Amino acid sequence: MLKNFLFSVFAIASLFSMKSTFFDNNLEENSPKKIIYDTDSIKIIEDDIDFEDEIENMDNCNNISILAKKDTLKGDIQLLFKQASSLTDEESYKEALEKYNEIIKKLKDKTDVKLLKDFAGANFLKAYIYINYLQDNMKALDAYNIAIDRLKDSNNIELLKLYFNAQKNKILLLDNDEAIYVYDEIIDKFKNSSNVELLKMFAQAENAKAYLLEGNSKVEIYDEIIDKFKNTQNRELQKVLIDAEFSKAYLLPNQEALEVYDDIINRFEDNDDEEFKEHVADALFSKSYLLMGEDKEEAMEMLDKIIEIYKDSPDKTSSKNFEYSVINNIELALIINSDDAKYIDLANEYLLEIPDTKPQLEMLEILKNAQDTNQDEALEKWKEKYGNYQFENWSFENLKNWNLQMEDIEERERIKSYIDEFIKHSK
Repeated sequence: MLKNFLFSVFAIASLFSMKSTFFDNNLEENSPKKIIYDTDSIKIIEDDIDFEDEIENMDNCNNISILAKKDTLKGDIQLLFKQASSLTDEESYKEALEKYNEIIKKLKDKTDVKLLKDFAGANFLKAYIYINYLQDNMKALDAYNIAIDRLKDSNNIELLKLYFNAQKNKILLLDNDEAIYVYDEIIDKFKNSSNVELLKMFAQAENAKAYLLEGNSKVEIYDEIIDKFKNTQNRELQKVLIDAEFSKAYLLPNQEALEVYDDIINRFEDNDDEEFKEHVADALFSKSYLLMGEDKEEAMEMLDKIIEIYKDSPDKTSSKNFEYSVINNIELALIINSDDAKYIDLANEYLLEIPDTKPQLEMLEILKNAQDTNQDEALEKWKEKYGNYQFENWSFENLKNWNLQMEDIEERERIKSYIDEFIKHSK
């Protein structure tokens, strides 16, 4: 059947938390000063250091007198960061580590939030140098652990985000069993939080853990996420819920997967948010795909619902769900000998500017007409027009099964020869 791309997409989505890519690391390959570990939450170094304007106007550390007048701990810390950031050649990284160690020593017993951010930042920068320049992962782990131990008992949301950042970067240095242990730490810490950002981190850790597990253990984790957020009214957490349901459905036998897709549809079909409409359409498309082998009429009904979702949308042609639903229903109508006129009309009205539409429609027209007459001439014209065309994300299985069930031998052989020709244009 045409356009089965969503299953590969959902497979990838369910793996978004794999250890090597999960938790966007966002490390810039530049001097340590320029590392930003989480651009969506906290810039751990410069944003929270006082007197930033004065420092940025210095080309180097020669103009120390300005900072010297600021006889404060914060000024000392900023000066040390500035000095360390100037040590950017390979020979001076050890000296930079000494500066970061001095910062850590000065701040290890402080409770001020900004100072603790600086404390964490110094440890992160140490770890970065150890990993990228000194090839010493054990000392990098030590640096992350120092930050984790200092931040883990905080009630401050920003510091807990830094705790999360430290854990996620630490995980990249661990084997799978050790990584699972760290994910469990994050899960236990954030599972009872009432803060949306921390609950999203709980879900990210759950997903990451699921990727490292096998079989039903994955499903159990997705069930934990679903149970946690099934009654939430928060939009961000509802998106987390949907991701977990799609990931779970991908792992299940067809009948159980259909039930999960139904749950997504029933939960969100009345939601007017465009993003959630797209999720409902995704679930309908996935459901139609699973139904094609056993109930093609119901599969068409699911695709009709998708078409209905987009009927009043001004940009329906930009939606792959709309495009694929129209084309799929033309193919299904051919297979079950149903009227395809309204789908042909939709394709001609909205989809002709899409490069795939004409070769696909003309292929299906050839196969339709081949039930009655020889289409050799039409096939040759198709090949002349679309000689380099390649069908992407198109499975010919339903067409081949339809062909095999034909009772008329001559008709069956004729259509088989055409399908075989089109398969040659399949990626």
